[in-house]
Amino acid sequence: MGGKNLGKVRQDFVQVKGRRIFINIVGEGEVIIFLHGGPGSNHKFFLPHVLPLSENFKLVLYDQSGCGKSDHLVNNDYSMEDEVETLEMLRQKLKLDKLNLFGESWGTILALLYATTHPDKVNKLFLTAAIGISSNGYKQFPKELLKRMTILDKIKLFIVDKKMKKGKASMKEMLKVIDPYYVYSCDNLQKKDQTPINSVVNNRIGTDISNNYDLIPKVHALSNIPIIVAQGSDDIIKPTKIKELLLDYIPHARLVEIENSGHWTVVEKSSELNRIATEFFQ
Repeated sequence: MGGKNLGKVRQDFVQVKGRRIFINIVGEGEVIIFLHGGPGSNHKFFLPHVLPLSENFKLVLYDQSGCGKSDHLVNNDYSMEDEVETLEMLRQKLKLDKLNLFGESWGTILALLYATTHPDKVNKLFLTAAIGISSNGYKQFPKELLKRMTILDKIKLFIVDKKMKKGKASMKEMLKVIDPYYVYSCDNLQKKDQTPINSVVNNRIGTDISNNYDLIPKVHALSNIPIIVAQGSDDIIKPTKIKELLLDYIPHARLVEIENSGHWTVVEKSSELNRIATEFFQ
């Protein structure tokens, strides 16, 4: 960050749909809203990696419902639709005409869902570690992950999964097994904040994606929105695959391959990603 002034930091809770949503605002200028992955992670995944962008933009990072410091839903009724509505309410609360969205992993799905629901409220979409335009990509993701795993790690994963179903293991134990497969170099694991995953959110929204996520009939709504997809060369869904799962349906979108990076481009190649994002959003 070169010792530059990164702008003032403001943390707050915003009342949305009768619940408190935690937001973290850094910098001044054109607003970029960050959509974290998981489902069930929180905004800290992006930190400190995207902070250099605050030299030119106002960054709005928030924890989705049930994640991080945001309120949990009493009935655990987490869904894609609810997150789209929450984002729209957040736009209104922040008095923004149009949104610049930076989505990562599940956050790319949320960005696309929002953009097809409210195309007139979106300025630009920056997608990284993208999954696809329908549940096809989401279902392929674990299959591709398993192909990479050693026999020993597959056994460990199977045991942890059985324990989790009995309430005798946590998401943290599962992540310990699979996290090394999300990076190009395991040396980069130490750069990532140990953001906890809310397993209930992960399960509920994950099931919703598997059963109901299909934007193929709605892709026309994206035709006037500039879109860039920055995919790691060694992501679990590689650039050639994301072309089939996403780019082929949105021909005007631009694909950029991030060399020597896995699924966590934000962590492994933050400087390159920030450069591309700066050029794109300016």
